[in-house]
Amino acid sequence: MKISVIDQAIEKCEEHIKNSHASGTEIESMLTRAILVLACSAFEEEIKKMIEKRADALNDPVISKFLKSCVSAVFRSTKSNELAGLLNRFGPQFKERFQLRTKGHDREVTFYNNIVTNRHSVAHTQNVNMTFSELQKAYNEGHVILDWLQDTLNETYSNS
Repeated sequence: MKISVIDQAIEKCEEHIKNSHASGTEIESMLTRAILVLACSAFEEEIKKMIEKRADALNDPVISKFLKSCVSAVFRSTKSNELAGLLNRFGPQFKERFQLRTKGHDREVTFYNNIVTNRHSVAHTQNVNMTFSELQKAYNEGHVILDWLQDTLNETYSNS
């Protein structure tokens, strides 16, 4: 799932890095860190929207409101294994289906998780070992994790 706010930020930063000859500089590093934070924030928002959509499908406003209020309490990280754990709260079949989708896609999972891990490094003022081009590659290949999450929620709903 490509997210337009991330796509636009990457495009603008890439243009700036190219036009200012900032590749390999501290500016590139700063832009990379900023995009990491933006990406994880956008991932969290998309995941919450998916769960809210699932809750709304129940057609019970009281239960829907309750589920939506619980998302923030149980949702702590966007790493793929944490997403599997979140899905497990819906039932083990959700987690299993998500894990089946990611099985054999180690590259995509690793790229996706690298974004989250490096964002954690930014938040804890640790070194980030990712260049802007590595971030672009990670996002371009790893964003499918969100598609698989959404597919799992949708498929499971229709087959429950």
